[in-house]
Amino acid sequence: MADIDISGPDRQIGSLLSGEEVERLREAINWVRRHRGLRLKEIAQDCDAPEHTVRNFAYRKSVRPDSAFLGRLYKYIVSNRELLPEGFFSSQDEVQAAARESVLGRLASYDLIKMEIAISESDLKRVYDRYSGYYLCFRSSYQPETMSVSWLHILPLRPSVKASRWGLPLPRFTIYTRYPDPVDPSVTHSNVVVGYTYSRHGHIYLTGSHDGALKSFILSEPTITNFTYIQGVSLLTSATDNQPFASRVVLQHLGAETSRDEWSERIGVFPTDQFKDRFDNADAVLRALGGDGLLRGAPTR
Repeated sequence: MADIDISGPDRQIGSLLSGEEVERLREAINWVRRHRGLRLKEIAQDCDAPEHTVRNFAYRKSVRPDSAFLGRLYKYIVSNRELLPEGFFSSQDEVQAAARESVLGRLASYDLIKMEIAISESDLKRVYDRYSGYYLCFRSSYQPETMSVSWLHILPLRPSVKASRWGLPLPRFTIYTRYPDPVDPSVTHSNVVVGYTYSRHGHIYLTGSHDGALKSFILSEPTITNFTYIQGVSLLTSATDNQPFASRVVLQHLGAETSRDEWSERIGVFPTDQFKDRFDNADAVLRALGGDGLLRGAPTR
């Protein structure tokens, strides 16, 4: 993509995009829909555009829409580059040059990580066999007297991926979070955390990032085979003021086959009373989280 200053007016930015760059924006929308689970409605909300405009563009019903829309979409994609594969916007020559080493490089990096923290093949296989699937992630929100409910997907091992002499690849996860705008609570924003999952010594570790900010979870492996809940702690970064904070978390396992659409109205940040009304298991979750609240802010000296 062209190196365009995203601080400029939307219409001006959109007018600078070539036909090839407009097509890459279309491909980017469809890629995050397939691989990150984002819906067109959510993309439209995040880039402040009508849903039908985003839909028509994604489905190629409009080849080149209004420049102001393209400018807003460009800002959204550039600001969320981490949702796309590395090199997504590289030229074809750069892609071909990188492809010669990409597979070996990825496998070598998996091997290096596993050597550094002594992850065994059984550790990885346990994640794929036992923990891949969909979850609701409950925790106290950074906002007082509210609860955050996120959508977690620990990805299974794709059938086309075979273990090589480097072993299994590290399992991946994505977490989708929706939160209200601090100025106008009627407007919601969302982000997607991506990262790696592994288990070791009776704990499950999820480590990822969003926009360069670390997001990590340490969970206790359930002692029973047919589990519903997993408990642990998280280290996150506030979306409102970029401050780190720690919180207890409870995961509710929903199974390997479910749709986020079925749970969309229960993903977000809710006042405690509203949380109790929406979730039948609210009391159990709140008991598990305890009343210690959050650990946040700069340490005292």
